Order: sequence, then C-alpha cells, then structure tokens
Amino acid sequence: MRDYLPSELRKRRYVEAVLRELFRLYGYEEVETPTVEHYELLAAKAGEDTRKAMYAFKDLGGRMVALRPEGTAPIARLVATKLRTAPKPLRLGYIWDFYRYDEPQLGRFRRFYQGGFELLGASKPEADAEVLILAIDLIKRLGFKAFFLKVGNVNVLRVILATAGLGEDDQNFILGLADKKRYDEALTRLRELKVPDQTVELVSTLFKTRGSRVVEVIETGTRLVKDYEGAVKALEALKTVVGIASTVFPDVEFHVDLGFARGLEYYTGLIFEVFVKGLDIAVIGGGRYDKLVELYGGEVTPAVGCSPGIDRITIAMDREGLLKLEDVVKGVYIVPTKSELLGTAMSVAYKLRVEDLPAEVEVEGRGVSKALAYANSKGFPYVIILGAEEIREGKVILRDMRVKSQRTLRVEELAEATKSE
Repeated sequence: MRDYLPSELRKRRYVEAVLRELFRLYGYEEVETPTVEHYELLAAKAGEDTRKAMYAFKDLGGRMVALRPEGTAPIARLVATKLRTAPKPLRLGYIWDFYRYDEPQLGRFRRFYQGGFELLGASKPEADAEVLILAIDLIKRLGFKAFFLKVGNVNVLRVILATAGLGEDDQNFILGLADKKRYDEALTRLRELKVPDQTVELVSTLFKTRGSRVVEVIETGTRLVKDYEGAVKALEALKTVVGIASTVFPDVEFHVDLGFARGLEYYTGLIFEVFVKGLDIAVIGGGRYDKLVELYGGEVTPAVGCSPGIDRITIAMDREGLLKLEDVVKGVYIVPTKSELLGTAMSVAYKLRVEDLPAEVEVEGRGVSKALAYANSKGFPYVIILGAEEIREGKVILRDMRVKSQRTLRVEELAEATKSE
C-alpha cells in the first residue's frame, strides 16, 4: 500500500479532476459508499481470483465483512436499496480506494484508486456506446495519442457453453481461464466436462478470432456461431456499439477479440479494456452487468459501466511525459523583517488568498537570507519582503526568485503583479 507524497498526490488529483469534469459534462452524479461491505455481497460475483485476494475479516459484531475490491457491487447494492425508486436511467460516478491482496508489481497495488461511470436502467446498445465514448473522451483529455480499445461480448461464449449444458459455475471457470489467456487449459477442462468435440473446436476457434478489422472479425464470428441465436445477437450488439463509438471517434483503433473475458463474473454482454502505449496492463475496464442489481434484491435493472484505474493512468502519463506538473509552488512566500511585522505579513497573505493567490508566511522567525534560501529550495517563484520603512509607505518588496531581481510595489498591486508574470 502506497504513501502518496505531495508531488505524487498532485498527479492523482489532476486525473481525478478530469474525471469529475466528465461526471459534470455527461451528467453522472457522484456517490460514495462505505469502504467496508458485507463479505457475501462483495464475493457473490467477484470472480475466484478476486475473492481470494479480498481483505476479509469478522467485525466486533461477528459479521463477516471485507474491504471493497471493486466498485460495481457496492453501486448495485446502493441502487437496489437507497435508489430503488429513483427515475431511470441513473448515471452515477465515483472515485474510491480499493483493496486486494495482490502481488505488488507495476500498476498493481494492494490499495489502489479507481474512478467509475455507471449507467443503470438502460438496456440499449446506445448506453454501451456512451460508456465507450466516455472512456475514449477521458483518455484523449489526458493527452494520450497512442491507445486502443479491446472489445468483446461475453455472451458469445456464455451462450455456447450454456447450450453445451454447462452451468454458471463451470462457465465462470472457463471464462476465468480465458481471462488469463490460459486457453489450452480451458479447452482441456471442456473435454473433462464431456462437452461435444465440435463445441470444443468452436470455442477453440473463437479464442483465436480477433483483430482490428472490426466488421470483418464480427462477420467471421457470426458465421462461426450461426447456429446459436443468442451469440449472433451478441455480435450484432457489439457491431452496433462499436459503430456508434466510431462515428464519434473515427480515428480510434478497436481490437475485437471473441475469446476475450474479464475476471469478474457479473458481466452479461459488452466487455472492454483500454490500453495505452508502453503499458501492457489495461488502464480502463468495463462492460455490461444486467443481473447484479436484481441479485441484491433490487428490480430488474440492466446496467453498464467502466472503471478508470487512476494509479495506472498516472504511471502511463508519467512514462509518456504527459504529467508536466511542476514541483514549484504557484504562489508567494512572505517574509517579515521584524517579529512585530508578523501580523502585517499575515494580513497581506490573507488579502492575496482572497485574490486566489496561494501565500505562505515565514513563521520560524528566520532572517531574510535564510528565509530566501528556504523559499528557493521550495521553488517559490516570488518572495514578498516586509520592511518597516516600506510598510509605513504602504509598500513591500517583491523579489522574483527566478531572475533574482526585486522591486518595490504597493500592497494593492501585488496580486496583479504576481499573476501577470
């Protein structure tokens, strides 16, 4: 679990600010749920790997609880209870921390931050397309040029596996192996489950059916699954969704993968991940989950959403040189030359803050030379020096630390002088 030092936290806050701007622009209302939830709620559709990685424990009341490992289950619980009668569709957003006992590695921490866009109560492909568009909009606003979306529809495989007689648990096991790209193991397990050879061969072919020629890959898939009506409909929906998103962003690259699966078990349709140059793990992931709210006792509520990984995004932005957040403090440092001028210094600082200019005051009683050395080490672009003679005239000394020059100004001129330069 990470400590965030000031420079690191500034980067995270920058990404969070862009997320919140998209909440505003797309109409997603921000919500927050407790970090701790009932274990059964979080574990129900989390996927085996996530269940094993959860921080689970008994509270003082003897209830089995856990730290949330992802955000969609708490959102579904919220909609099933507190927002049960709210007008649909609902657009909800969040920025939360999550916990999983993963092996620490690049972009994978035991405490990590994700944002979320959840669109609940809408079943049409247009809703799926909105979430795809949101994900692309976010990546573009953050400055990424080289990125692509990996897309699929989990219902293609689910329909085929269900037709072969596999229950949901066996389907989840096969999809879990596919998520890890352990395709040979998945095929072996299908044979062990006495799935017909022709079905095994079909699944094997689907695992290999992928590419960036969207229409061509989907048409190939449609021919392969022509005997499975539900799978054909899933591919038609995928084609529609990608088509809408491509109309908005014709320059964005989509990779269709018909063997694509994600680790969480609640997906019922579209699934997607966003990859950027230089990072082989997804920075955004999401999909459709039409049965989760109902599972928690709510009304039948089709839903789709996505979660940008904030920590991963900041790593990728650092690597691409997109986070040009200077370590300098955008403000001024105020140094009174005598202790009796400290009140005046505090007053000047307050007036500057009212003008939306950050200001800090020397509170250690250091002399001007030591205070200037400190201000220089902290990267302040300006220092305001308060001398007794200048104050009597309603003036101060403004020192530009970048060019080592200074001039005398009236107090009322300070805000404009420091902002305009």
